[in-house]
Amino acid sequence: MNRIIRSLVAVLATAATALAGQAAGAVPAAGAVPAAAAPVSAQDVAGGAGFMVYLRDQADLRAATRLSDSKARTTQVYRQLTATADKAQRGLREELGERGVTHRDYWIANAMWVDGDADLAADLAKRDEVLRVEAVRTYELVKPTAERAASATAAVEWGLTSMGAPRVWDEYGTRGEGIVVASIDSGVEFDHPALVGHYRGNNGDGTFSHDYNWFTPPGWCGAGVPCDDDGHGTHTMGTVVGDDGAGVQIGVAPGARWITARGCGVVNCPQTALLAAGQWVLAPTDRAGANPRPDLRPDVVNNSWGGGQNDLSYGRTVDAWIAAGIFPVFAAGNDGPGCGTAESPGDNPQAYAVGAHDARNQPGAFSGRGASKVDGAVKPDISAPGVNVRSSIPGGGYLAADGTSMASPHVAGAVALLWSAAPALRGDVATTRRLLDDSAVDTEAATCGGT
Repeated sequence: MNRIIRSLVAVLATAATALAGQAAGAVPAAGAVPAAAAPVSAQDVAGGAGFMVYLRDQADLRAATRLSDSKARTTQVYRQLTATADKAQRGLREELGERGVTHRDYWIANAMWVDGDADLAADLAKRDEVLRVEAVRTYELVKPTAERAASATAAVEWGLTSMGAPRVWDEYGTRGEGIVVASIDSGVEFDHPALVGHYRGNNGDGTFSHDYNWFTPPGWCGAGVPCDDDGHGTHTMGTVVGDDGAGVQIGVAPGARWITARGCGVVNCPQTALLAAGQWVLAPTDRAGANPRPDLRPDVVNNSWGGGQNDLSYGRTVDAWIAAGIFPVFAAGNDGPGCGTAESPGDNPQAYAVGAHDARNQPGAFSGRGASKVDGAVKPDISAPGVNVRSSIPGGGYLAADGTSMASPHVAGAVALLWSAAPALRGDVATTRRLLDDSAVDTEAATCGGT
């Protein structure tokens, strides 16, 4: 079956019962990064690519997840992660310092990037505290399979109507107020007419505060303000919150606010940038990368990037988000229609993967699907509008596009609406997943598994 997110009103109608009478249940977890890995070769580290080192120790976040206050919960998650990484990485940092080797540390995954050769990689792999040494991976933006010119209109986009978003706005009196949605993408044109009013960094007086609301790796945006060289991130964020206040309604939750972390360039998403972006999502920093504020983390994070299958290397980051109460939405990828084509990290069990359907509720031919090569579970978890989706692009314009990148922000916006309308759900990832799953409409699409 293809589970389609069709009625947000139905989800909200069952939310009170679910919260009152059912246990939240556990979100599937990826667990440790696999210990087995092919040795890092000279080719892997050519051109200064370096390699990744994953440490064995993982923070115990169970006590933090039981805290009811969201700020206290996230702060405790942050403290546990940083303390674990600091202790586990100490000896390795000392050795690298003695050798004069450049490295970057990532507390969210207890991992390190090391600027070394294959011989150094082999040496470090022998250390007791090291779980795994592997080549640096590169992922891709899940690029649209088709694009069409589209001008702004006053109409509500078909995807929003299909999901019942306008009904939630009217019947529940909420458009996502109080919720913050982040993206890891190619950036966002922050002053686009459909987005500027919803940016958390907008001070409301014509000035902007980009600290804690915008992340980019050094050198990726020369002006020091949010940018989007590709347009992908501006399009996806438009589908989450876009509304120019003058009738252009492209976002599911136009009352929510947005922030963004640039983890992708025009085409590629380096693993190091994605880890830095994922770390920033849990504890945003100022633009210098200093003074982390876990209390300013978002509620939801949309990820329209990925690549390959059976890759668990981002699993620790997603686990940390969930422990902090951040809902992780991932595009399933555009490698369909064959089976087993959902991309990582969307094929990981704890990532909520989204496929694409059209206005007739039929899966897009491109949409990744089938049994995950991680655990055999059928992906995507749900489908959302992803064909002929009109949204914002840099330069103040609009474009219609096809892709699971267009579908996943519909679900990110849906979670924002749900948590705004039912605050008791906020941060409860497991119950929210179950509500979305159980309230979705099944359509016949069983060629790649499912019930």
